[in-house]
Amino acid sequence: MTQILPRRGMHLAMLLGGSLLVGFSMGRWLAPLAAWIGPVLIMRYARDHRVGRGYALVAVACILAIFLAFITIWWSGLPQAMVPFLTVGFGLLWSLPYLADRLMVARLPGFASTFIYPLAATALEFLLVQVNPLGAWGATGFSQYGNLPLMQLASVTGIIGITFLMGWFASVANWAWENRSRGGEIRGGLAAFGVVFAAVFIFGFVRLNLPTSTETVRVAGITAVNFLETPDLKIGPIRDAYFGVTVREAQAGAKVIVWHELAGMGPAADEAPLIARAQEVARQQRIYLTIPLGTSYPNTDRPLENKLLLIDPTGAIAMEHVKYGGNFIEGSLRGDGKLQTVAAPFGVLSGVICWDMDFPAVIQQAGQNGTGLMLVPSADWREIDPVHAQMAVFRAIENGMSVVRQTYGGRSLAVDPYGHVLAEVDFFGSTDRTLVAQVPVRHVATLYTAFGRWLGWLCLVGFLFVVARALIARRVPEI
Repeated sequence: MTQILPRRGMHLAMLLGGSLLVGFSMGRWLAPLAAWIGPVLIMRYARDHRVGRGYALVAVACILAIFLAFITIWWSGLPQAMVPFLTVGFGLLWSLPYLADRLMVARLPGFASTFIYPLAATALEFLLVQVNPLGAWGATGFSQYGNLPLMQLASVTGIIGITFLMGWFASVANWAWENRSRGGEIRGGLAAFGVVFAAVFIFGFVRLNLPTSTETVRVAGITAVNFLETPDLKIGPIRDAYFGVTVREAQAGAKVIVWHELAGMGPAADEAPLIARAQEVARQQRIYLTIPLGTSYPNTDRPLENKLLLIDPTGAIAMEHVKYGGNFIEGSLRGDGKLQTVAAPFGVLSGVICWDMDFPAVIQQAGQNGTGLMLVPSADWREIDPVHAQMAVFRAIENGMSVVRQTYGGRSLAVDPYGHVLAEVDFFGSTDRTLVAQVPVRHVATLYTAFGRWLGWLCLVGFLFVVARALIARRVPEI
């Protein structure tokens, strides 16, 4: 008994450690290495214990990990009643790949067993992103922000390619541990994984060093007022402040200017004068001006219209987009998710609003329609700064476009199609929150743009094949 208790304690400590590593790698503070190690420890615990009690504790560990992510990011942003349901629901879902691995790993021979977990985890994430009203929030690959060579994999597979690679690493590490006495077999398996791993990074380094467009356009993002400091400021002075900075930046050379989300918020009666003034400024300054509106209809049941207008240098409204994502929380009108483009002399422009960027299937249209610069008026809060802005960088890489994300209450970013940060401004650490950058506007073709979400479908089919293979193996009697 004295020998069993320490062993159990060690196993529980390993499971808890894996849960903490995964939880904090998904939250506000990125821990890229923790996101690789955490699943290794959780999988080790699952494989060392019987399915019943072992899986129950793995499920608890996954729920704890999701809880940690929620309290560091979402706690102040979601209705409080939703948090327990989302925490338990997502925790149970993320525990399922560990269950699949535990049930089937002994029924597949050799190195092939290492594909069970990554196929299950990637297929699950792929399906969730298609139906999840939160979009791609919680995707494993976001934990690797800042590792630019690895991030380039998104241009081929989408962000779930990173999910697969990280899941495969966890399986290979456990397989190597379990077969450590079989030197030759381990070397072959590790070599196979190492070749793929190296190929991913070599591809990333090569892509980052390819000749890129030297033609750029000056873009300015404007957050002219901190409403937290001036809550009683009237609409007139607010509009004056935004147009004042707009004219200043246009005269400094900006050809494209974007305000943050809801900068033009106000009742319906004030919408037409705002639009007319914006058209006149765009015409006088010869700029492309993106103004986000938040049009309300007092004393009616009509929902808030969270939309943006892109006005061209002639003063014409060249594009109108209604926000697609997050409307179930805001209670605003939901857009149709169809992206529009504007052909400027220097490249193709498009625009979406904040949460829209968290839906890869929607933003994939930008890669298909040749968008070179995506303008993203946004509004965040302290707990998701800078994570939400960093998530948008993966959409830039996937679809071969530059992104300028001007944010109230968070991080404003300008990035090129390879994820290089051209400029950034933190709302909470700056007094002048104007973002200015020279941005390339030439679209870069990507395999993800051409072939879409191919890896997700491949992993889904592959996992179903693995399940069928395991079931057949179970029914064949041993000789």
